[in-house]
Amino acid sequence: MAGQMFKNKGKIRFHLLIIGLLVFTMLGTTAILTSVALKSQTNTLTESTLQSNFEGARNLNVAMNMLLDSMQRSLGSAGKYIADNDLTLEQSSNFLSTMLSGQRSFNSVVIFDESGVIRSSTPESAGLREGKINTPAASKALKDRKPFVSEPYMDSKGQLTVMISHPLFDRTKQYRGFIAGFIYLQELNVFSDIFNHAIRSQKGSYAYVVDRSGKLMFNPDKGRIGEVPDAEELQAQFMKDKGRTATIDVNSQAYLAGYVAIPNIGWGVVFQSPATAVDEAMRSLIISQLKVVIPLFGVLVAVSLWVAQKVTHPFKLLTATARSIFVGERITDPPFTNHWNYEAHHLARAMMRAFGGLQDQADQMSEEARTDKLTGLANRLALDERLSKWMSEGLNWSLLILDIDHFKSVNDTFGHKTGDETLLHLARILESQTRDEDLVCRFGGEEFVIVMPSQSLLAGRQLAERIRKKVESTVSPTGKPITVSIGLASYPEHGDNFNQVFEMADLAMYNAKRDGRNLTKSADDYQHEVV
Repeated sequence: MAGQMFKNKGKIRFHLLIIGLLVFTMLGTTAILTSVALKSQTNTLTESTLQSNFEGARNLNVAMNMLLDSMQRSLGSAGKYIADNDLTLEQSSNFLSTMLSGQRSFNSVVIFDESGVIRSSTPESAGLREGKINTPAASKALKDRKPFVSEPYMDSKGQLTVMISHPLFDRTKQYRGFIAGFIYLQELNVFSDIFNHAIRSQKGSYAYVVDRSGKLMFNPDKGRIGEVPDAEELQAQFMKDKGRTATIDVNSQAYLAGYVAIPNIGWGVVFQSPATAVDEAMRSLIISQLKVVIPLFGVLVAVSLWVAQKVTHPFKLLTATARSIFVGERITDPPFTNHWNYEAHHLARAMMRAFGGLQDQADQMSEEARTDKLTGLANRLALDERLSKWMSEGLNWSLLILDIDHFKSVNDTFGHKTGDETLLHLARILESQTRDEDLVCRFGGEEFVIVMPSQSLLAGRQLAERIRKKVESTVSPTGKPITVSIGLASYPEHGDNFNQVFEMADLAMYNAKRDGRNLTKSADDYQHEVV
């Protein structure tokens, strides 16, 4: 016993090695997969949030573009009405009140003459004093004489304002001034209505608009309107068509922002969410995963230990068996091992040698099992396997069944040797007339089957006729041509499986024999005969 213990000292038991490797592999794999999964999920959540915010910004961009276009059209329609009705600019006040009373597009509307002097306004409580207005926005509208959207500016009352204008012309195309709609950014306005519906779509998310210089124009916090954020990277992107980025708000909190620029007026629409939303989502996800993973891992470890014990015991027996097979001995006693890798060493040698020979034999037997010995064509087993594959792939196919006419008389007259040569003769004709992707089989006796993947019934009929004519015009081993009767059907037109389609083609073939032989018939010709 002591000698045995001495001999075993320093040896590694096989089952302990397997268990150790198994546990190490599970722990390492779990750690790697968890790390990769968490990183991937974080990236996915971040990209999803950025994409969602970008879509929100783009939707707001579309709404604002449509609204600006509508406002310009409204001002243009007002100008056209004034020109068409020869109204003086001073007479337009009542019209403006009537026309715009049902709209909420502007906080006020004012008409300026060609000198920039106010001629009428609505509402009259807009607070604008009569006289000439010398703001940069009004000056640009007078100079350009075309539709115009101004940058935000402080008006005479000290409120941040955007002016949208449209030129006025009389019937003779003489310039008369312009009509301007004013939006007071720090009051309720048409843009704030849009953003009130868009903001707070999720916790901490909100939308805002900045002008060309990065100044806030619309923001949930009205006290911040007119402020210039610190996100220089984001502002620099506004002049591009579209994009996504991460930015830092003025309070130094990280945000994931989607933004879209409005190129024709230089504004940028931003929709952003706090980056902490991703962290919170990941934290919740990790906790929920750990609640599942930890118990599952414990169960897997316990099961793995039990499986390892079970696996290693027969492995030792297999090793002893492999050694006995290798040296040609009978197994009478359990194997005796005194080397830590003894089992694996002998098992590998025996198994590789045995496997090589067995595999060669298996391959040869498999090929023989799928080939007709007489003709070298595929047999029924090969046909079943190929059809199973094609049907699993959803392929349509057409089926031809060929039977040699009066083949019994060939055997009776010329003998079975000539009969076999006749079958081989027909097999070579079938191979020469079919495509590489077609499957040609000897189904039994003098009956042959051709399956044409992805081919219609019409294509099958054309092939059948080529074969029939080739056979009847080619001298066979009997010293004269033979003839064949052919039936065909298609999947799925004539059946939901091979047996149903085969039955339809077989019926068509027998109808060809009934009608005189050396004919091609399809299932369509006699489908009404199927019960």
